[in-house]
Amino acid sequence: MFSAATFTISLLGCLVGNVCSNVLKRAVTGPVIDQDFPDPGLVRNGADGVWYAYSTSSGGKNIPVAKSTDFSTWTIVGDALPDPGDWVDSSDSGLWAPDVREISSGYYVMYYSVKPTSAAHRCVAAATSNSPEGPFTAQSGPLFCDDSEGGVIDISGFEAPGGGLYVTWKVDGNSIGSSHTPIRLQHVGADGYTVDGDVYQLIDRDAADGPLVEAPSLVYWDGWYYLFFSSNLYDSTYYDISYAVSQSVTGPYTKVGAPNAPFLVTGDDSLTAPGGATVINVLDQYVNMVFHADLNGENINGGRGMWSAASICLDSGVAKVSC
Repeated sequence: MFSAATFTISLLGCLVGNVCSNVLKRAVTGPVIDQDFPDPGLVRNGADGVWYAYSTSSGGKNIPVAKSTDFSTWTIVGDALPDPGDWVDSSDSGLWAPDVREISSGYYVMYYSVKPTSAAHRCVAAATSNSPEGPFTAQSGPLFCDDSEGGVIDISGFEAPGGGLYVTWKVDGNSIGSSHTPIRLQHVGADGYTVDGDVYQLIDRDAADGPLVEAPSLVYWDGWYYLFFSSNLYDSTYYDISYAVSQSVTGPYTKVGAPNAPFLVTGDDSLTAPGGATVINVLDQYVNMVFHADLNGENINGGRGMWSAASICLDSGVAKVSC
């Protein structure tokens, strides 16, 4: 199963029903990676507790990977996917929004989106490795595409209580001028990437979201499924981190509104355009988050660094940075 939910750690004083509220001080910290590191993915290695983060192509690397032993000090250590495969359109703008999960001990799957030479729009893909640092080996082609709806991006993994494995992704309708950008979910097999069964639509954009919803990251806590996502455009200061909730992994999901959402917006904790979040549940004891924001405090021209939020508060369908 995904190691982020299985790494054993004992924390004295955790309260039943919310996330270790008296043990870990919850705060937005950052930038913890003070250079371009957008759309960060996050995994915690089950063998040694080391955290790894991954970003959209940047700095000459296909998938930059960073590591941390304390979720505070991060060091970029290399390129997790040096060879994306000869089926990738090298003239396109890189590999986007990687997400890594430990499916079983020592077996890691990376999800990401990429433009193949055989498709008109972006598809989602997978690569595997026996180390969270990589190198990952790409599959021989994309997992699936959806040219008719504008392509698919922002794929991420999830393990439901009881062990069911899923992926969620965004249909990139705004790339073809569509007003629909649904976030969908499908079960995957034991390998972590072979999709099977029905496809479920979890949410779609509405007027409050601006032109899109994207960057889904799903986490379970105490009877509730929290679907974090971003809305508005990534290159505007309206970009944010919002969430929807359900008591079933397949939905229906309800977007949470004011005063309990959005989760983070421009101005909170001196952030500009927070988005692209990934959330990880560690053995039902706490949930950590990483996300990007504009480094220069104004726009994306200065790059998007990585911020973190340790032990966020999840309680009865409401998510907060602190309880």
